Amino acid sequence: AASAKLDSQVQMKRRTIVAALKQGLTPQTKVTALCDGASNCWNIIDALEPLSASIDKILDWFHLTMKIQNISLPPSIKPKLTRIKWHLWRGNVDRAQQRITELTLLCSDKAADKLRKLSAYIKSNEDKIINYRERQKKGLTFTSNIAESTVESLINQRCKGQQHMRWSREGLDPILQIRAAIASDDWRKNWETIVASA
Repeated sequence: AASAKLDSQVQMKRRTIVAALKQGLTPQTKVTALCDGASNCWNIIDALEPLSASIDKILDWFHLTMKIQNISLPPSIKPKLTRIKWHLWRGNVDRAQQRITELTLLCSDKAADKLRKLSAYIKSNEDKIINYRERQKKGLTFTSNIAESTVESLINQRCKGQQHMRWSREGLDPILQIRAAIASDDWRKNWETIVASA
């Protein structure tokens, strides 16, 4: 499911519901949702709630660790940041927040600002931070790194960074629909023959 429209996520929610129904979503389905922590992502997941039995919302470990990795610290205190990651890996949010507060006092203004932003990010998603270690032991999903590579191929190649090609939202949306259909195998099942025959 993909959308580039500025429509308060109406199309994105609709397309996500359609995709979930195609995958077999029923009122008895227990959904596990991994998101990057942005409220717009959780809003899309919330749209599935009335159609499912329950939704386990998990802050994606990939995105959580990226927030931590983007903080540069002197080598002398870098291990303290690793300790914060260790606490989060085990779902110890309070302990991680305590360590962030302690570390903030030892840092430059720039690093302290990044640590405060990390703390705010954790606070806004604390009910979605789980014991990732236990999930990994049980063989359960706790990261979306595979999905991230799909997003990269669907969107980022042409639409972000220093690429030469620029798209308007109106022009990009149909391209995203085609790319999403190809990635989800809908293209081969439903559209390839029609387009080829036309």
